[in-house]
Amino acid sequence: MSCSFKVDVVDTPGVTSKLLNIVDSFNLNLKAMEVIPGEIFIRISKLPKSEPDSTQELFDRLKKLEFVKDVYDIEYMPFEIKEQQLKTVMNNLKEGIIAIDKNGKISTMNKSAELMLNVALENSIGKNINQIIDSKQLPIMETLKKEKKIENEEIFVEADYGQSHYFTTTTPIFDAEDNLIGAVASMKDIDEVRKLYNTILESPEIQFSDIIHQSKKMQQLIEYARRSAQNDSTIFIRGESGTGKELFARAIYSASSRNQEAFVPVNCAALPDSLLESELFGYEEGSFTGAKKGGKQGLFELADKGTIFLDEIGEMSAHLQAKLLRTLEQKQIRKVGGDKVINIDVRVIAATNRKIEEMIRENKFREDLYYRLNVIPIVIPPLRERREDLLLLSKYFLWKITTKMRIPNKYLNPAAKEKILAYNWPGNVRELKNVLERAINFVSSQEIKAKDIIFDQLRLRNNNSLKDEFNNYQAEDNLLSGDYLEVKEMAPIKKMVNELEKLVIDYTLQEEKSLRKAAKVLGVSHTTVLNKAKKYNLQ
Repeated sequence: MSCSFKVDVVDTPGVTSKLLNIVDSFNLNLKAMEVIPGEIFIRISKLPKSEPDSTQELFDRLKKLEFVKDVYDIEYMPFEIKEQQLKTVMNNLKEGIIAIDKNGKISTMNKSAELMLNVALENSIGKNINQIIDSKQLPIMETLKKEKKIENEEIFVEADYGQSHYFTTTTPIFDAEDNLIGAVASMKDIDEVRKLYNTILESPEIQFSDIIHQSKKMQQLIEYARRSAQNDSTIFIRGESGTGKELFARAIYSASSRNQEAFVPVNCAALPDSLLESELFGYEEGSFTGAKKGGKQGLFELADKGTIFLDEIGEMSAHLQAKLLRTLEQKQIRKVGGDKVINIDVRVIAATNRKIEEMIRENKFREDLYYRLNVIPIVIPPLRERREDLLLLSKYFLWKITTKMRIPNKYLNPAAKEKILAYNWPGNVRELKNVLERAINFVSSQEIKAKDIIFDQLRLRNNNSLKDEFNNYQAEDNLLSGDYLEVKEMAPIKKMVNELEKLVIDYTLQEEKSLRKAAKVLGVSHTTVLNKAKKYNLQ
């Protein structure tokens, strides 16, 4: 039988030895002792030859000492309380923690580490770490050998139930004299790392209700997209630049069953081919010059169980198109420089502003990949096809921009509204926002007038309401108004010349209101203008 007690004392020389002499005189076995200023904690157990009431007699004897203030029973020694607190903290960590001494023997391990390594604590303490796990899977012995910390190394642990995926950091432990006494390893489950990453980097959530519109065309499209969000099928979003493809992608993600997992957007046009491959699929250590030690996780892995948004997918090279096709078909990836296959569960939303059908005919985009992506097609109409939304969007942007700039809200006068409604908006919603922000910055009053609306790109228009605007920017030596004509994509010169011819003839017919007058201005015959108008289906 053992008991623990605390002695409150006055600090004087020899206090501890005098207490121990008295304990020894009672034939009691000293089990543990802790000393702090003013307090001495003792655990004892009775020896067979001890008297039955010796403990109480001991307390009475100790209380008679002049330096003893009080003696009383305690349930736990301080070190036991600290050990229990540490054990509770360790076992409530999601990270796996395992520590070894300088010889590689396991000194401690928490519950998470037991589960991750598929071992039991009672069968592991005192054993060499190499008996529990392959040193190639957990680099703690390397840390012990090199006396150097290894941070965030990707590891795979084989267990009865299959392969598990973790990040580990191993750190050497030194004593007060800087002598190596062991090492500790922490292991993070890859899913927990993803959740932490998404918590830190998560963009504001977009709902379908956040898409500003009042046109019937957009309402129908939103309802279609909302229904599409309910399943896991691949979605292919098409639309001109600035129509809001990523906005739709994020709204679909928010309305899906995967909205608690990762949303990983990737701009395929922003990175060179080799870098895009390593970013998407990850790479193994040493796979190329400059590769990070321990390799790197790819964005497909980061998006596991969530959604990946591949924007500007039309810019992807043939090599990456083939690799993406295999990923979509097999639900697996292989890192650059690696031979290990990693299973993934990712919903793919792709988007492009390119004419994919033409690219397929020109062998610039794989037809089989197109069909794999185009399970649920979503085509976002350009702003000129939903002019009912223009003024509502304008009102929203004016409020949003002025609020951000902390200035009074501004409004469009009737002439400014008419000018906005007349313009064709080649840059779509993005251009509209830019035009309004430009006006806000340069208008001192709250009223925005027509002259304050300055467009990003000036193009020939059929509309006389824009004629004054064009004239303001027309150079004396130029026949065409505007700084340039927008080239949406490269094509054979004959086709591009035809486009320009169509534009000029159309403009001239609208201005002159008759075939003969148009022919005279253009310096060609009446028949030529008539044939060209028929060719280009012009009114």
